[in-house]
Amino acid sequence: MVSDRIMIDIIEVQLEWKYSPKNYFEEPIVFKEAGFVLEISGGIALAKVEPSFYSQEPDIKEYLTQLLESRFQAVQIMSHKDYTLTKPSRTDLRKDGGKNVFVEVEPMVIKVSMGSPDIVIRDKDGNIVADTKRDRLQKQRWFSEVVAKYRGKDHTLDQILKSYQMAVKDAKNELVYLYEIRDALAKRFKNAKSARQKLGISKNEWDTLGRLANQEPLEQGRHRGKAVGSLRPAGIQELDTARKCASRLVELYLIFLETQ
Repeated sequence: MVSDRIMIDIIEVQLEWKYSPKNYFEEPIVFKEAGFVLEISGGIALAKVEPSFYSQEPDIKEYLTQLLESRFQAVQIMSHKDYTLTKPSRTDLRKDGGKNVFVEVEPMVIKVSMGSPDIVIRDKDGNIVADTKRDRLQKQRWFSEVVAKYRGKDHTLDQILKSYQMAVKDAKNELVYLYEIRDALAKRFKNAKSARQKLGISKNEWDTLGRLANQEPLEQGRHRGKAVGSLRPAGIQELDTARKCASRLVELYLIFLETQ
């Protein structure tokens, strides 16, 4: 805990994270809670924290970092894009106009895929009836809020998010990590059949990820030793299918957590 005596001449504590790519988020994001405001835009996440709140909440830096990471994970699961995120630097703004600067930089690197063009559909009167960007951003907000709520207390959620992150980070073993998500959920619900029932996913969707990761002779798959000499790189469509299956499993598990 920061001493109140040390904070007496401080008018604001600022925590700053840098991330790339700068356009990782499609619109500026603002979190407001009692004691702080966190703004995310253009490669910088800046938290402005009240000094008294900072001194009374020793875990605020970790809390804000987790809040920020939940946003990145929402985009990553939905877009399969990599990012880099530094640890936060701290700056105290003093009453006399000076600053106390603390620096702690250590990137967390996580590679890149192209997105699809957005579509807006209007009716004959010009009213928007479908907006893919709007729907995507709403889903990202929901996803990040649910992740932030449950990740710290649900081991399975933490595990499958880490597996997806590794699938993005280590492309040569992508299908290995994507399959870990299915495997973790099967263990969470005791077996595959129970997992499918609890999550509401079809056997075909469930089996598709298993086929791509286990049976096809793919260089990114789990059983490469069984097809020595005949391995081939997974096609773009195969990888896209596997990613969609895995991300859907993550989404369905979040829905499960919310409805219990």
